[in-house]
Amino acid sequence: MATFRNIHDYSDIINQPYQKSTKHPPMSTLDRAAQFAPFAALTGHKEAVLETARYVSSKKILDDDQKHIINQQLRKIKAHFTIELTYFVADAYKTGGAYITDIISIKKIDEYEKVIITTNNQKIKIEDIYEILEIRNL
Repeated sequence: MATFRNIHDYSDIINQPYQKSTKHPPMSTLDRAAQFAPFAALTGHKEAVLETARYVSSKKILDDDQKHIINQQLRKIKAHFTIELTYFVADAYKTGGAYITDIISIKKIDEYEKVIITTNNQKIKIEDIYEILEIRNL
């Protein structure tokens, strides 16, 4: 009958002196620590999950009354007016976007291209305007 030893019994080697290898140089502390560094098997996975979870809203469809009110307000606006405007900005990566409320200074309203051009040359499509909150003449 065979006798089995406990796998945690190191009594045969516990008091033996440590023998350094004559063939291999000792590993540096930095290399030894690198063995236990975390490993990212799926590079970019976390970023992809965060991007998928990022909320975007869909563009609201305005009814004819809302469009009429915006068009009336746009007729009042001239160059060098300052307006508080809520408009839709499409997301560069996903379908949808976000609504932004901003105070902008008008440089020009281009009726041909149907855009508002601000003093810092930003172009806002008239179809993306959701609401004109306040109009001020400077």
